[in-house]
Amino acid sequence: LLRFFISIAGSCFVMCQYWTSTMFTKEVAGTANALAAGWGNLGGGMTQVVMGSILFPLFRAIFNYHSSDTFEQAATRSWRTICIIPAVLTFIFGITVIQTSDDCPKGNYAKMKKLGLINEVSVSKSMMTAFKDRNTWPLFIQYACCFGVELTVNNAAALYFQDEFGQTTESAAAIASVFGWMNLFARGAGGLLSDVGNASMGMRGRLIWQSVCLVLEGFMIVLFAMNRSMAGAIVMMAIFSIFVQAAEGSTYGIVPYVNPSVTGSIAGIIGAGGSCGAVVFGFMFKDLSYFHAFVLMGFVAASSSVLSLFVIIRGHAGIICGQDAPELRRTNHLNEQHKPTVGTGSRTDAETAMANARPEKQGFIVNNDVAIVDNHANANIVANSNTERSMMSSQEEDTKETLDVEWQHQREREEEDVVLEESGLAGLSIPDGTRETDESAS
Repeated sequence: LLRFFISIAGSCFVMCQYWTSTMFTKEVAGTANALAAGWGNLGGGMTQVVMGSILFPLFRAIFNYHSSDTFEQAATRSWRTICIIPAVLTFIFGITVIQTSDDCPKGNYAKMKKLGLINEVSVSKSMMTAFKDRNTWPLFIQYACCFGVELTVNNAAALYFQDEFGQTTESAAAIASVFGWMNLFARGAGGLLSDVGNASMGMRGRLIWQSVCLVLEGFMIVLFAMNRSMAGAIVMMAIFSIFVQAAEGSTYGIVPYVNPSVTGSIAGIIGAGGSCGAVVFGFMFKDLSYFHAFVLMGFVAASSSVLSLFVIIRGHAGIICGQDAPELRRTNHLNEQHKPTVGTGSRTDAETAMANARPEKQGFIVNNDVAIVDNHANANIVANSNTERSMMSSQEEDTKETLDVEWQHQREREEEDVVLEESGLAGLSIPDGTRETDESAS
């Protein structure tokens, strides 16, 4: 029962991935999600080192010296005691996040709901929409074959080096931590290269990189299983760890595109795929030898790369079929043609770019102070804008930041319009003027 409640902490991963998807634009979603999750998973490697190689022998020596416990009893008490330390740290950090962070760039959801800026979301409808999306399940399986592998190796690596190479508990834990330490850069690199692929080839680039990572991951796992020297096994474990983490980062570079209206539910389902994969691979290690379990796991991971062929997101090109929607191509063209630049520090460049890219809307933002003009409704919505005009003309550095933020909001609005139009929900979109109010509220 206690282990069940402890495992609920794993759901923080899903909330984190939805959070970063909300905080950053989709063009850099791969990098943002991957860095956040990768450095989170890095805690696995740090835990192996700190608890297994430092705290465990320290507490064992203390219990063995100051009590009548045998060596084995002291070891058991030390393991149980040191588990309190990460629990306390997690609790402290959770309170810190609640007290110091915002839910999204526009503020906290509770305040936004109170002001009527966002509507309540039906959890059941969101989950059903995510379940019915055909792209959810190929990604579910692929994530099972990367994050599921990571969870399995985190559990099995230390025992593997103990049983196969005769290492002590402390040294085996230190060696196993190498796998987790690759999260320092590997998952972030996977997300970054996914973004690079997207910049050059669109969704097709993300899917190709996803397949490459899974194939190389599976191949390296097989080579790791075949290696009989400890030094070679450590090197191969580090290499296949890189591709495991890269595949994880690549997966969550795709997730925000699947169905933007239910990204949280889709992220949760796909994240659960990692845990399911760990359960399946865990049974392999229970019933098979280390060699056969690792080889089978490698072949399964490599085979899952084929599923990228079946990920076809509406409005985006797949690997072998489909093409980007005309609206998306037009948006990309406008992004390059009308991206504002800072010249004299005036507001003219920004107004020109916004007018060309979105004739019916003009807006400017300075230090979160927003003024938006709705030419259709002939109404001005101004919030906290006492100083923006003077600052726009006098401070070039602030102007540069202003234009970057302005352009980001412009692209987000265009992407939202494209998604609504493609999904046939244009008539059900946010009432005219509401989105502007949302963005201008302080």
